[in-house]
Amino acid sequence: MKKITLFILLISFFSNAQNLSIENSEITNKTVVPDTSIVDVTIKNGVENPDLQTLFQFENINQTEFTFKGNSITGKYFVIKVKEFLDGELINTSVLFDERGNDYFKIDSAQSSFKLLSKIGKEDIKFWIKGERYGSKQAYFPTTHDNGRYAVKDFFGAKKLLKEDINSPFYIMSVITPNRDPDGSGSYCKVAQSEISPEDFGNEFNIPHYYLVEIQFTK
Repeated sequence: MKKITLFILLISFFSNAQNLSIENSEITNKTVVPDTSIVDVTIKNGVENPDLQTLFQFENINQTEFTFKGNSITGKYFVIKVKEFLDGELINTSVLFDERGNDYFKIDSAQSSFKLLSKIGKEDIKFWIKGERYGSKQAYFPTTHDNGRYAVKDFFGAKKLLKEDINSPFYIMSVITPNRDPDGSGSYCKVAQSEISPEDFGNEFNIPHYYLVEIQFTK
């Protein structure tokens, strides 16, 4: 009886060892395919100097520094457009920055950054892109609808990092008026931090007029 029990234990031991060997072999031989189309996006809002930040707030100026990290951006250019929406429809697309073909602006590493500055006035919004060694043209867009004060909002919310696919353009900023609740109060974060596609903000949140800033990485 002892010999039979010992025999069964030996069979079980070698069977488990063989299965473990096969599993380890599968793990070792498994090919890890890197995702070459993803870029990590982080932001830094405002400026460090408190007096300058106070001045920016007084003048209704917003500064956001965007940083993009990933091997996927190496050798690419970036194009930035401003899209205008009215009554739920895209009515205008303007190019804010496009230097394709100029090797000076080709991204030569796995990291790139720029500052997006905006100033909201009574009649228009001014945009400006500032890189480490360059600046874009200053572009002006009208604020024509009285649905409340226009405000600059990003899409991060409480997140510190966004992962985006560079094979498609994606939005990095919005300039919106608030969503109005039945009691007349308004909310901006409810709009920008929702899971709704930014292109549907107008219809979903009853915002008559707003802008979206879009970036595209391309060769």
